[in-house]
Amino acid sequence: MTAAGTLIIVATPIGNLGDFSPRAAETLATADVIACEDTRVTRKLLRLTGTKTEARMVPYHDHNGTEMRPWIISQLEQGRSVVLVSDAGTPLVSDPGYKLVAACREQGIPVQSVPGPSAVLAALAVSGLPSDRFMFAGFLASAGGARRTQIAELSDLGATTIWFETPARLAQSLSDMAEIMGPRRAVVARELTKMHEEALRGDLAELAARIAGMKRLKGEIVLVVAGKPADASAFDDDQLTAMLRAELEGQRLRDAVKSVVETTGLPRNRIYRLALALTADQDTEPEQDG
Repeated sequence: MTAAGTLIIVATPIGNLGDFSPRAAETLATADVIACEDTRVTRKLLRLTGTKTEARMVPYHDHNGTEMRPWIISQLEQGRSVVLVSDAGTPLVSDPGYKLVAACREQGIPVQSVPGPSAVLAALAVSGLPSDRFMFAGFLASAGGARRTQIAELSDLGATTIWFETPARLAQSLSDMAEIMGPRRAVVARELTKMHEEALRGDLAELAARIAGMKRLKGEIVLVVAGKPADASAFDDDQLTAMLRAELEGQRLRDAVKSVVETTGLPRNRIYRLALALTADQDTEPEQDG
């Protein structure tokens, strides 16, 4: 019986070709099969870096993963080496590569990694935000309701969060985050490792207003957001309810919530829930918060 081959996860440049390591180039050059997010992008990378290979290139992505995984496993079981690459960066970050790795582990097929560029880690490194604990939260949803749900689910997390977003939706997403999370430091990292790399810093509301007033940004966007402030637990629900009760005297619910959020730095969704409960207890009809 032929010994099983090895699946090798290879990171590729996110912009600067100088980040393509000699080990990555050698691994691709000696592979039997290269599973690519887009074969055209990988061929271009090999051509630009002068890497020659006789490997068979096959597409492997979200749309054909179910069909391709058994075929790739069969190649590995026949002793062939298979390299997995994405269009840019480290595979398995926002792509179906983990399903292939899991399938290999289940079959006892060796898996190795050739580490390298990652937009997630590059953005975290230049952000200046806490990096001792962080979470990659993936792409923000395009639909407003789903996006706000995503943000709310992680708003109480004490760790730094890292998100991918498109230039077209960036200002709105920052505004949603400011409204739900409250005042937070954030960094918009753009075109990492490329000629026009930049990092815009500020709190969420400031960045939302700044970007809304700019000509639309271009390129790949990574958004890094500070975690929930460490002193947020200093306020319990009874204290917050008392603050809201005082603010609601002569103010609309929306303005009372905004005032308490600005005072405490707590996520807006928590304050708003307490405000709704308070107005319900008072048998008043809360205004629609549009």
